[in-house]
Amino acid sequence: MLAGLLAGLLLGFMDVTIVSTAAPTIIADLGGLNLFAWVFSAFLIVQTVTIPIFGKLSDLYGRKRFFLLGLLIFMAGSALSGASQDIYQLIAFRAVQGIGFGAFVPATIAIAGDMFPPERRGQVQGLLFSINGVAFAIAPALGSFLTEAISWRWIFYINLPVGVVSLGLIYFVLRETKAANASPFSDWLGASLLVGFLGLLMMGLFLGGSTFAWTSWSEVALFAGSVLLLAGFVLAERRAGEPVLPPRLFRIRNIAAATGVNILRAAAFFGIIAFLPLFAAKGLGASLGDQRNVIYAFTLPLTAGLLLGGTLVSRLGFKTPAIVGAAISSVGILLITSIRSSSSILQLMTVCLPIGFGNGMMIPATIVAFQNSVERTEIGIASGLATFTLNLGGAIGVSLLGAVQISLFASDLAVLLAGAPSGGAAVLQEAFAQSISSVFWIVLGVSVATFFAVLLMKRLAAGGAPATLG
Repeated sequence: MLAGLLAGLLLGFMDVTIVSTAAPTIIADLGGLNLFAWVFSAFLIVQTVTIPIFGKLSDLYGRKRFFLLGLLIFMAGSALSGASQDIYQLIAFRAVQGIGFGAFVPATIAIAGDMFPPERRGQVQGLLFSINGVAFAIAPALGSFLTEAISWRWIFYINLPVGVVSLGLIYFVLRETKAANASPFSDWLGASLLVGFLGLLMMGLFLGGSTFAWTSWSEVALFAGSVLLLAGFVLAERRAGEPVLPPRLFRIRNIAAATGVNILRAAAFFGIIAFLPLFAAKGLGASLGDQRNVIYAFTLPLTAGLLLGGTLVSRLGFKTPAIVGAAISSVGILLITSIRSSSSILQLMTVCLPIGFGNGMMIPATIVAFQNSVERTEIGIASGLATFTLNLGGAIGVSLLGAVQISLFASDLAVLLAGAPSGGAAVLQEAFAQSISSVFWIVLGVSVATFFAVLLMKRLAAGGAPATLG
């Protein structure tokens, strides 16, 4: 059964990164350069919108059926994406993949929470999420090989045989009964408002600074609309008999603290992931091979941290590994702020090691913090909330840090050109290095805030958080 869960997660996590390796070839074949960002955005927006809803549904109707349903939808979206004839079709079918991802990934995490006792959940979640590191490691090489040797379409078709294996293992091995005394899902108003709120918010984050200026009326309308829908959602959830996201969950101290930790951690984590290759390429002039090595220097210790962190969570509870991981990651980010355009790739790779390892230690700890703070009948929505806050924090972090980097790059370039009017590649490289180094200082601040949020989570738990097993 565990092998089936691992195979399913491998598909989902690998699909996040493998598409980027084939981007130039896809654009050359389908066209639509100005729309290509939506190939990624559609996938991420739709999965973020659907994750909390499917998490709730899995609590009511069982994890297995939503794992199978989600994986089937994901595979259908993969097949359709591979057969796309234009960029519009590819964007639409990537959204279909996002629906499937939003169903089977939180179901996977919840199944692991159901099948194993609280004291073993950390170890299992560490093993499950170590697949994320594996996906980061193999996706670029596999994507390049499939694109060059066969066709870019096979970066999607490759999901089908792996998906069949995962489906078969879960269908025949997992035995599950419907939750006792479960009520039919009835919070359609709350679900609709949640979809609207998240949809507008995510669109505002992804469109800001690229399609629309951050201060434009379009951006103001998107964010204002999301705030209004959020207010309506909160009111609807207070009145709903079986709310899709119960407000009482946030009265559990560990849930409230873990939500803040997850959003902050994701903002720092995805900020590093987004800017590491750019820093290596534009700031240090690294080759494609060196850029991959920098990513490996982050993802391999990330995998090691996941496995060790999961083991420590099972032995020590979730608070201590989270604190240690946040501290190690913060030290690594502090070190990366010292990298300049004159630094070597080896220096950059070296400072990536503690960042990846520390983040890896935190992931199973935060997942278990959500799961061990609720009853078994609500593990699905807790797991969905953990995954949803991860996506939300990542989207907020990457979009805002991207806007800051663009602004800083223009400012740094103007200053450097004033001192060297002839310009040249060296000036551009230095401007990139300076702007991204400044972004890393912001990421450091977020990472330090994460550390203190973890300390707060520990203190709240010590003060008597209900249902805490950490």
